[in-house]
Amino acid sequence: MSFLRRHLLAAAATVVVASSPVGAFAQTPVAAPAPQKHACAKPAEHPGRLATDNQVRAWTRSANAYLECLKKFITEQQAAAKPYQEGAKVHVEAGNAAIEEYNTSVKDLKDQQDKAGVN
Repeated sequence: MSFLRRHLLAAAATVVVASSPVGAFAQTPVAAPAPQKHACAKPAEHPGRLATDNQVRAWTRSANAYLECLKKFITEQQAAAKPYQEGAKVHVEAGNAAIEEYNTSVKDLKDQQDKAGVN
């Protein structure tokens, strides 16, 4: 289990415990805001085995920037979730969605490199 997934699961468990009503006069929950979407730009398709070194380096920089952007978004969502109780679920969901996209993208980008015969 990845560090980020463990961290999000721990945050989700904290949210469930923290959001439990404590007394007979528990407040009515406020509607949670809609989950945020990251603004990370996905890289173009891998240029292929016949690409120049400059094209491969540019693609690699683009892919790395995308993955770093997703990591930053995940970290921001986790940080935003900490101080909230009811609203934390939205941030956890947004973080989880970004983690899924990150994991899928890492596999997809690696598959593109393998398909192109580039290591």
